[in-house]
Amino acid sequence: MRRHPLSRNTHRPARHRHRPCRARRVLIGQMTAIGVLGLAMFLRELPGLVREIRIWRMVGFRSGSRRPR
Repeated sequence: MRRHPLSRNTHRPARHRHRPCRARRVLIGQMTAIGVLGLAMFLRELPGLVREIRIWRMVGFRSGSRRPR
């Protein structure tokens, strides 16, 4: 049984087989930078959020509905 002469993948060079394209690498780099900046901002604001939660607990502010008095 003969194979079809075009059945082999000879039209693509081997060096482009596993490398992502440049636009995808730039996009991944941008998403990584935005994620790192967002995480840094969250960690910087974390002590203030903890303080606010403690104040809410002391005051008695609870989420959700309460039954009327």
